[in-house]
Amino acid sequence: MTQALNPQRRLVGGRAVVNRDWIREFTGASVGSAARWYKVRNEQPKEHRHPEKERIDGTDFYDEQQFRDFYAWFQQEKASKVLKADPELYELAPEAVVSINKAAELLNFNGASVIRKYQQANPGYFPDSVGEVEGPTGRMIQAFRVGDLQDFDRKRTGDKVGKAGRRPGPQPEAPVGRPSALEEALAAELSAYTREELSATQLAEQYAAERIERDGYHPGLAAELSVQYGGPRASWEYVVRNALEHHPTATAAPRRSEADRRAKIALAALRERGDVRGLAASLAREHGGSPDVWSRAVSAARRLADPTT
Repeated sequence: MTQALNPQRRLVGGRAVVNRDWIREFTGASVGSAARWYKVRNEQPKEHRHPEKERIDGTDFYDEQQFRDFYAWFQQEKASKVLKADPELYELAPEAVVSINKAAELLNFNGASVIRKYQQANPGYFPDSVGEVEGPTGRMIQAFRVGDLQDFDRKRTGDKVGKAGRRPGPQPEAPVGRPSALEEALAAELSAYTREELSATQLAEQYAAERIERDGYHPGLAAELSVQYGGPRASWEYVVRNALEHHPTATAAPRRSEADRRAKIALAALRERGDVRGLAASLAREHGGSPDVWSRAVSAARRLADPTT
């Protein structure tokens, strides 16, 4: 059962202090976001730093004015980090129609999956699709009116949606508890997403969808993602299931055999690192599996790199 927030505000020596639930109610932040603000306070400018906690009657409290100052700075930082759209967006006619891939490119998003996530998690935030156009593989994909994208870009401030695609403000149904293992594993990656404010699960699902769209689904994908990004394998299995459900077109990607997939990874590693000693063992550590299996993949990659050998 979801636990209701219990915001508290007290006066200590003429100074107001507030608890974590007050902060969450005031900002609309999730428990993970509020915890991260405090956790990385030493990385924040001293004059705008999140206040230190004060233990009162078994509860952590924070100086209210210092927190308000921190949050005002944080909001300004978010707005300043919003990546501006590609100038091409404003060179196009407002009535022109572009594909979801082109829309993501024009808005400097990480890919079309960002738009799909907005549509799923926060309907009405991103402009509605106006139809479909043919995508690069020949299948039909969503299309958007350029004028709608221009209006959306003008309104971006870095604070249009909160964690998990929720709008700012109190979240009556927000879960209360410690940050999840997945949230802690992806903390660094999440901090780089101030312009999209994805939750850990959403960001992980985005990574999974991109891998599926690129390489196709295979049974060991969750284990590989767990090794690559950290976090429990069970959490990644849940993420991969969601990615397959929310991105059904991704499963249409050509499914490679495990041997072909490993050979492709090994070929990319050969080109990037050179034919160095111990490459197979390094790939086994990075992607899972035995060194013998990856040794065969490296041999296959050498043949692909130089068919005459």
